[in-house]
Amino acid sequence: MSYQVLALKYRPQTFDEVVGQSHVTRTLANAITADRVAHAILFTGPRGTGKTTVARILAKAMNCQKGPSPTPCNACKTCKDIIEGHCSDVFEIDGASNNSVDQIRDLRENVTYMPATALHKIYIIDEVHMLSTAAFNALLKTLEEPPEHVMFIFATTEVHKIPATILSRCQRHDLGRILLEEISDHLEMLCKKEGFAIERESLDLISLEADGSIRDSLSLLDRILSACPDKEIDHVRVVENLGVMDRKLMHDISSAVFQKDGAKLINLVEIVNDSGLDLKKFFSDIILHFRNLNVIKLCGRDNPAINLTDIEKKRLAHTVNELPPDYLGMLLQLLLNEESLVKFSSHTKTAVEMVLLKLIQINPGAQLDQVIDKLDLLASQIDSKLKAQTLAVPGRVNPDITPSAPLVQPSAKQAPVSDTSGRPREEPVHNLQPAPPLQMEENQTPYAPMEAVAEEVIPKTWPNFLKKIEKKLPFIFALLSKGQTDESNPETVLVKLYKCSAFDKSRLKTKKEELHSLCKNFLGKRLEITIMSENEPLGKPDKQKSNQRMVARNHPLVLDAQRIFDGQIIN
Repeated sequence: MSYQVLALKYRPQTFDEVVGQSHVTRTLANAITADRVAHAILFTGPRGTGKTTVARILAKAMNCQKGPSPTPCNACKTCKDIIEGHCSDVFEIDGASNNSVDQIRDLRENVTYMPATALHKIYIIDEVHMLSTAAFNALLKTLEEPPEHVMFIFATTEVHKIPATILSRCQRHDLGRILLEEISDHLEMLCKKEGFAIERESLDLISLEADGSIRDSLSLLDRILSACPDKEIDHVRVVENLGVMDRKLMHDISSAVFQKDGAKLINLVEIVNDSGLDLKKFFSDIILHFRNLNVIKLCGRDNPAINLTDIEKKRLAHTVNELPPDYLGMLLQLLLNEESLVKFSSHTKTAVEMVLLKLIQINPGAQLDQVIDKLDLLASQIDSKLKAQTLAVPGRVNPDITPSAPLVQPSAKQAPVSDTSGRPREEPVHNLQPAPPLQMEENQTPYAPMEAVAEEVIPKTWPNFLKKIEKKLPFIFALLSKGQTDESNPETVLVKLYKCSAFDKSRLKTKKEELHSLCKNFLGKRLEITIMSENEPLGKPDKQKSNQRMVARNHPLVLDAQRIFDGQIIN
């Protein structure tokens, strides 16, 4: 077969060609330059991120005839043999099929021999976590103190399965998931080399489906290029070939949820179902979409926890701009709680529809700062209206305005004065007298302060006294409200309290003087508080009321209700 898949055809041959793992390649290149390469190196990370590729490049860099060098020539016989996979001094071992202790014993015997043509004898063990416990134990001594010409390079996706005794003898390098932008850029470069024209949106969709794996993205791209005979690849064909949803559908789902549009949600589920996509995968994509909305709302669109393109991040940020974080959190929580229902339901379509309709029942509510602003605005409006009404009441004078009318009036009494003819002329003599009071109409009252008016209107009763102390002494108010009050004495108000704790008694003792003063000023009486024992009856029972209460308790309707609800009569 002459055709080579993209993952093999464009496999990186130098550290600079490795995509998205610069923190590892830079460290290895510096170690080679400084001659500080460890004898045992462990590469860990998800699938398809370059562990075996980096291991082969390191083997070439250490055995290149022009090296050791961080940039192998890829032209000498040793480099070519390593690339083609038949170098006699570089052994690639599959840990899954060579995991017995006997095979490790053979390896331990062979490491003593010098390399045939290369500088170092290098053992690359892929999926090293598949080795048995006995095999690991057999490798310990050799791994800790190997001959100078031997190097061990391990690769694994499940580092937690490797014994700590092995980990402590290796230099560990963690390879992470590759960013979506880096995968898309790499795929775009390969498409240009292959002569295909594909939209950036399609490449982003392939990268998103690859989930950080460069090898998975190359396999998906290979499938799409094979399925499209034309050099111009349409985005619709990419979506159909991948068997995934267009990102626009996810935005339509979230938009329908925020707009409480249940009919639109039903139609969208119908479209997905008719297209043949897996509804369980569709529901997982919805959870991921709402997770991204939550992260963008809480952390901003520049947070590295969101593996999306900048255009997609900007669109999501615009969507959640006006939504409260608690509302988005409740939506995601509901989706996670109902995931098992969708996963195990025999009616997947109905289960997905029901969960999405549940989302539109969640009320986003009003934000606290908006509520406070509205309350402040309402309070200021009420205050301004009250002031306007106070100034408009007839017969009331604003005390802040100084009256301009005279406070005295001239009298009508005249004194004789001579005129030009010699006859006496009467000239008024002004005697200053106080002005008469303002004439008020029947329904008018002279001005008085608002507090004084309110004080005079309130009746001097015990309930009003409790209301007066409610805000000032809320604890005492609650305590006195439970007591029995006797106001028959014109000079004293007697309050009987039952079941008072030691804490209640101490609070009463602390506020005793203040209570007496308030009661004297408001009711004009002296306050006496008596704390009764728990066994003392609240008052003399009324025989007639007791009989009526007994009849009511034994009424057939009451007995039936008590039996049906399994309840107790408390009053």
